[in-house]
Amino acid sequence: MNVGAAAAMGPPVGMRVRLSSNESPFGPSPHAVTAATKALTEVHRYSDDQARALRERLAAQAGVDTAQVAVANGSAAALMEAITYACVGHDDAEVLAFARSFVVYRLAAQNVGARYVEVSATPSELPGQPEKRDVTALLNAITKNTRVIAIDNPGNPTGSHLRASELTRLINSVPPHIMLIVDEAYHHFADGLGGYQTVASLSASHPRLVTAHTFSKAYALAGMRIGVLYGSEQVISDIDARRPRFNVTAPAQAAALASLDDTEHLNFTVKASIVGRQRLAAGLAAMDVSYHEGLGNFVTVDFGTAADPVIAAYASHGVGIRTLVPYGMPHAARVSVGTDEEVDAFLAATHTLAPTFG
Repeated sequence: MNVGAAAAMGPPVGMRVRLSSNESPFGPSPHAVTAATKALTEVHRYSDDQARALRERLAAQAGVDTAQVAVANGSAAALMEAITYACVGHDDAEVLAFARSFVVYRLAAQNVGARYVEVSATPSELPGQPEKRDVTALLNAITKNTRVIAIDNPGNPTGSHLRASELTRLINSVPPHIMLIVDEAYHHFADGLGGYQTVASLSASHPRLVTAHTFSKAYALAGMRIGVLYGSEQVISDIDARRPRFNVTAPAQAAALASLDDTEHLNFTVKASIVGRQRLAAGLAAMDVSYHEGLGNFVTVDFGTAADPVIAAYASHGVGIRTLVPYGMPHAARVSVGTDEEVDAFLAATHTLAPTFG
């Protein structure tokens, strides 16, 4: 199945309540806004192509060398560059991922002419819980042509995640010639919950392990487009060599640096997002609407009927949510956490529309 770039498009235009793109409803750090505004006075100059200050700060925070950190124009661009690097020059290259993973992995495979291979997940037997991913099944799907294994952890849009023990086993079991990408875009909302741990906190290693982070979610800089890759010096250097020059703007670099300093705002955003996720889940459960909560800043709702007309009905209430048809989930939608008022608006619309669900 070919998936166009529209599968990763932004929020619908004109929605009073935008719950479609997993944006932070709480806004960026005020210090980030100040730093970016100040940087605008110098936009007649090119940004630092190497993003030295930002990479040095990220490296210090992660306890690695600066050469082990690359930044990109959003994590989607970083992931595309990493997958392209791993597949170019290999005939019949394959990109391996769990079913219903972040659509960018499929897009990257298509762009580089690689075969995209999905490993099925198992539906959860517990109400409100996302499907289960099987590391053994993933490892058994590796072939001589596998060049990349991409894992979104927690997953988007399903909310599924690998526990620390499962992720450790995966890292230690993947053959060394395969690039293993662990995409931790939502790790701030998951860490310490449900057995989840980040790659950096595990006692596991792999020579071609790459971890992807983003400033779009917990740091609320989605419009600035800042993604991060961590890995070995050689792998990061090879990936970084393929990126466009001056790929992260000066205001974006300044905003990211200021965001890293504002732990108070980060902690508020994470706590409020988790509370909002729980409010969404509780409200849906009270109306007996099928959903998966997961560990991101969203819930996945199963309407039991074709989702697109339901999504259009939500839009008529001024509430924008995301179709999951590109993920092979035609009866489902993804609903991002919003402010208290936005969550209330979604739940009110759901109360009206629920009788039309399957």
